[in-house]
Amino acid sequence: MSAKIPPAAGLAARVLVGAVLVYAGATKAAGPAEEFAIVIGSYDLLPRDMVLTAATFLPWVEIFVGWSLILGLRLKVAAAAAGSLFAAFLFALLTVKAKGIELPNCGCFGDGVHLTLTQGLIFDSALAALCWLAWRSAPAPLSLDSWAEGGYTGRDHGKR
Repeated sequence: MSAKIPPAAGLAARVLVGAVLVYAGATKAAGPAEEFAIVIGSYDLLPRDMVLTAATFLPWVEIFVGWSLILGLRLKVAAAAAGSLFAAFLFALLTVKAKGIELPNCGCFGDGVHLTLTQGLIFDSALAALCWLAWRSAPAPLSLDSWAEGGYTGRDHGKR
């Protein structure tokens, strides 16, 4: 039998990961997609004709998943999506390191915050662990999912 995640820990995990995703997505979405495309292209992982498309949509995916986590909307799906994003980011960072590609920063936050590849690896690993915590905490008492199911009063309706 696995231990139950305290509601406060699950809430903190999902709000922290969600806020990071919203911030990261917003800083990249605020600039021209072409600038972020240069960063994505420097990783040399996608075919050149897909780089601009990825640069256009990825920030919005981050924002959408981030808000879903913060609000607790489809929490298990949102946490799994966030975990998948961080797994992809970790794969990209590890691939760049293995290839010996020198990047000035990971590009994780557009022009907002500049992390080295190693800092990006540590940060994304920690966020991936928090995604697992958020996923394990679902269904969460302080979430739109809980509210929609009638759990917003804190009582079990119809159960005595």
